[in-house]
Amino acid sequence: MTETAQTRSAFFASGAGRVVRDIFAAIIALAFIGAVVFMAVMLTAVFLIIAGAGLVTFGVYWLWMKVRGRRKSAGPEILVATRGPDGWTVDGLGS
Repeated sequence: MTETAQTRSAFFASGAGRVVRDIFAAIIALAFIGAVVFMAVMLTAVFLIIAGAGLVTFGVYWLWMKVRGRRKSAGPEILVATRGPDGWTVDGLGS
């Protein structure tokens, strides 16, 4: 095997080129950090919106139950079959 010397591109060979390379790396790092922070803020905002909508929905339901009240179940309805002039009829007698 032969060892090859590391080659550098001509653009980054000088001292000014290394500075430009470092600036590009810093810009890319800042853009990545900014994207991560932006996504975290957006996800937090979505969570807060969903949680707020849930709380408002629960509050409206609670208020509706306070105003309207709970309906009591009437139990099974009793049906009575009677003979009428036109034949058998079924009347409900609610309990």
